[in-house]
Amino acid sequence: MKNLFVTALLFFFVSAVPAIGQNIDYDKLSKHPRLLLTAGNVGAMKDFRARSANAAAVHDKILAKAESYLATEPVERELTGIRLYAAQEALKRIFYLSYSYVMTEDQRYAARAEKEMLAVSEFEDWNPTHFLDAAEMTMAMAIGYDWLNGYLSRHSRSIIGTAIYEKGLKAAENESHTWFFKAENNWNQVCNAGLVYGALATMERSPEYCKALIAKCLESNPIAQKIYNPDGVYPEGYSYWNYGTSFEVMLVAALQSALGTDAGIAAQQSFMRSAEFMTYMVAPSGMCYNFADSGVGAACMPSKYWFARQSKNSGLVATDEMMVKQGRIPEDRLLPIYMIFGSSLNFDKLTLPKQKVWVGRGEVPVYVYRSGWESNDDTYFAIKGGHASTNHAHMDAGSFVYEWGGVRWAIDLGKHDYNRLEQAGVDLWNLKQESGRWDIFRIGAQSHNVLTFNGKNHNVEGIAEITAHDETSKMKYVELDLTPTFKGQAQKVTRRAELDKNDYLTIVDHVEAGAEPTFVEWKIATRAEAEIVSPNMIMLTQDGKSVYLKLRSKLPAEAKVWSEHAYKPYEIKDEGVSRVGFVLELKAGQTADIVVNISPEKGKKSLTLPKLNLLKKKK
Repeated sequence: MKNLFVTALLFFFVSAVPAIGQNIDYDKLSKHPRLLLTAGNVGAMKDFRARSANAAAVHDKILAKAESYLATEPVERELTGIRLYAAQEALKRIFYLSYSYVMTEDQRYAARAEKEMLAVSEFEDWNPTHFLDAAEMTMAMAIGYDWLNGYLSRHSRSIIGTAIYEKGLKAAENESHTWFFKAENNWNQVCNAGLVYGALATMERSPEYCKALIAKCLESNPIAQKIYNPDGVYPEGYSYWNYGTSFEVMLVAALQSALGTDAGIAAQQSFMRSAEFMTYMVAPSGMCYNFADSGVGAACMPSKYWFARQSKNSGLVATDEMMVKQGRIPEDRLLPIYMIFGSSLNFDKLTLPKQKVWVGRGEVPVYVYRSGWESNDDTYFAIKGGHASTNHAHMDAGSFVYEWGGVRWAIDLGKHDYNRLEQAGVDLWNLKQESGRWDIFRIGAQSHNVLTFNGKNHNVEGIAEITAHDETSKMKYVELDLTPTFKGQAQKVTRRAELDKNDYLTIVDHVEAGAEPTFVEWKIATRAEAEIVSPNMIMLTQDGKSVYLKLRSKLPAEAKVWSEHAYKPYEIKDEGVSRVGFVLELKAGQTADIVVNISPEKGKKSLTLPKLNLLKKKK
């Protein structure tokens, strides 16, 4: 009966597996440790710490955190909504403690990691209904099992190995939990990486079963890799690149260390280009271009060091090394890979990027301009296209951020707490047109630096493309066709962003109205204090500096400051944020250009604009 059971499991995993999974030479399987670490890695990391102040800082941060874990109790199986955050914490603890042990040979760290793993082994499950948790826990246990293999007793190895199999690998047999095998997003990357780690770590326990599971994961993984096409833009944005791509890196690096193959992942050019995309996502202010569900803070990204190692190009992490020097070292659960991948790089002559403009096509086209790389006062402008039905997307086609003079004048509010919305009954992961997702201020069109027509939501399926861009000594510009975004609301909409020789920004929106009259709202979100100077001018003041928003248009218009929003009780309130801009009246069938300049120059006397017919005047 046991043989029949195993045969059935193998059939489940092997069916329809491509050659890439079956042609791996498992005779090359390394001895423990085999996940990320290879012969000489520890010595190289110690040398790296000695020759690099940055590496020493990272090493010290990991050790200090590992030391703090010694007096703590293991994580507990406590759900927050649908999520088991203990999985993320366990990965961080076990990885940090295992690293600290191999670097110092101090058995206190190994003993504490063992205690954590034995406790996790006793969990009833690792929350396979939200398989990201099961995957991260499997990876955590696999790293500890592998790196501490020589320390752990046979009894502990048996308990931990059995837990990896029963709560990690075997959980992937339940098809109701494993939709990620066909997903084109971070779920595919994270879950497949976790399973591959579990299988590689415990290969000796059930070789054929583990080989079949690895083959299934490698069949699935290319589905997610195509999201980088063609230029490396990650549609889910900065934060989710750090999540999905970091686990993709973990997957390929484990294959390389354990089996000497990258399974073709490193040959995917758009995937390799994504490290460059992430370099341009970081602005001079230290904030990122935080479109979609992304936080605004930026820090060194450890997984980028694999790209630098793989391409033999240390310059890919030049900006990351600057951030480490500034103390911007994340408490990332994967932080030890900085030491592993960075130890093979030469940082003697790091070259900062020379290219000031970066453009990426794909599901979410992105344009970035950065005037320089060494000053916080450098100008930064970034704008995106795409559509709202992309995974983790916001209603932000045509939205932009703008930094000038060391101030971010046009901002993106970023992600909202998921659990808070889910517990309130918001159908958060429904990306269809009528979803309640778009009623959330941070996610819908109202909070973004976009146009709206009569306050309506954007068309979630309408894809905005970058149609042109160029740069000369006097001007840089990019154009987007937003017509699909406003299907049914306007006949045509294009947005052109221009930066002159002083890097002053001008946004030119060309609109052609539909069959009905409409009110167009042009707005940006900002943390600056706003003062309406005239119907076509608004002054913004922040950090002792001022810029003016100046409107040029033949349409009836009114300057407006939306200082408050009627937040729902369960929404995060964005303190200190205003929306500023202009409301314009467009007749049926009318064509017009809406031109807004943002610069420190007040300019000539304000234009006299026709008054709005239907909007109440300000008192």
